[in-house]
Amino acid sequence: MIEFQNVNKVYNSGGNQVKALNGINLKINAGEIFGVIGFSGAGKSSLLRCVNWLEQPTSGKVLVDGHDLTALSAKEIREVKRNIGMVFQHFNLLNSKTVFANVAMPLVLAKVPKEKIKKRVYELLEFVGLSDKANSYPDQLSGGQKQRIGIARALATQPSILLCDEATSALDPQTTSSILQLLKKINQEYNITILIITHEMAVIKDICHRVAVMENGKIIEEGTVFDVFSSPKTKTARNFVSTVMNDQIPDSIKETIQKNAGAQNIFRINFVGNSAGRPLLSTLSKKFDIHINVLFGNITELQGTSFGNLIVEFQGSNNEINRALMYINNEQITIKEVITHAS
Repeated sequence: MIEFQNVNKVYNSGGNQVKALNGINLKINAGEIFGVIGFSGAGKSSLLRCVNWLEQPTSGKVLVDGHDLTALSAKEIREVKRNIGMVFQHFNLLNSKTVFANVAMPLVLAKVPKEKIKKRVYELLEFVGLSDKANSYPDQLSGGQKQRIGIARALATQPSILLCDEATSALDPQTTSSILQLLKKINQEYNITILIITHEMAVIKDICHRVAVMENGKIIEEGTVFDVFSSPKTKTARNFVSTVMNDQIPDSIKETIQKNAGAQNIFRINFVGNSAGRPLLSTLSKKFDIHINVLFGNITELQGTSFGNLIVEFQGSNNEINRALMYINNEQITIKEVITHAS
């Protein structure tokens, strides 16, 4: 559906060259919600804008629906772009136009007959839950309502691809949740491929199927949301994951550990799926001569699968602790030592 083949994008700034995209190779499948996350300046926006040709790559190929955009004429590019909708961070609505007129604009530009425009606009306003706002103006709407109108406008031409440029970053958490649910509904009911760029890992967690992490113009990690969240491989990915997974030992607990000279044998245990509901700690305390001190823990759901995170301290002889660790490994539960010595 969307594919980047060794894409580079270089900007000239004050006589200096800035490489916004550096050898991007990425494939986004039809019908999926794909998230791209990274800090400011990572190259997310440049990558997104190459899809609808607002930016042209310096080298490499961008394929949309099998069409190599770098090989198309201006007219052919316009044809491909009709199949791509865009949702903006700051809505980009015309304040002088009614809600109806804003949603109708892409259809008017495409010279669709008035009766078809009217029917399509009211269908979309019903779909986004704002059928009563057709004659209102953007200034009369809340931020969430404005974004819903922006989404309705992006869907007007019945695109197969929807690009979302930080679509929720200007919204409060509750409104963000409702917009994400709307995007999920669009994906499921219209089978529209959604590419969303964001710096909010919670957005990725809530609706995306797969995710790519960007840094300095490169994709440094890519995978399913479950894989990246449950086992991030890069420091940047781990930092993003920690903002929503709450998997770090609180400072107060660290201070308590450090006051106990010689504290050791502190482990992180990850539970996945059915293992999250098993009484592991109770079993360990019965089978082995160890005491278990639970320092921190939580459980969440990733793409319909339970994922638990527990930080514990094992107290006992090295022999008994090693036996307990062997038992856990045999049960195919992930355990890693996170602190070996306190100071």
